[in-house]
Amino acid sequence: MKALLNDLRLRDRREMLKDILENAVPITLQDVVIVFVTVSGLRQGQLMQETYAHKIYAAPVGGRMRSAIQITTAGGICAVLDLLAAGRLPQSGLIRQEDIALAPFLANRFGRCYASAAAVPAPVAGAAA
Repeated sequence: MKALLNDLRLRDRREMLKDILENAVPITLQDVVIVFVTVSGLRQGQLMQETYAHKIYAAPVGGRMRSAIQITTAGGICAVLDLLAAGRLPQSGLIRQEDIALAPFLANRFGRCYASAAAVPAPVAGAAA
């Protein structure tokens, strides 16, 4: 992207950049997004390590097939906006991503794409999903 935007100066020629990306780069629905997290820390005085891994594949969204990268890119943004609109996040000021609780994020209709079946918490009664 640096070469396209800066070296070839397509930053100033957005229509040409859009045309190149839409017509010269093939679309695939065979992509996979892998979420892999490892944490280490003390739990009840004992050093512990936990690992989480989850694969996300292309899937239908709104009746149309979407690639894994499309689903995950939109999923995180839409989940936060949905939580905000539902009043589940502070309505003013800066909200850091680390201040958003994981359980409501994963239970959200958009955030669910990040959760493995075992990790998805049950929806809370009366909560926006």
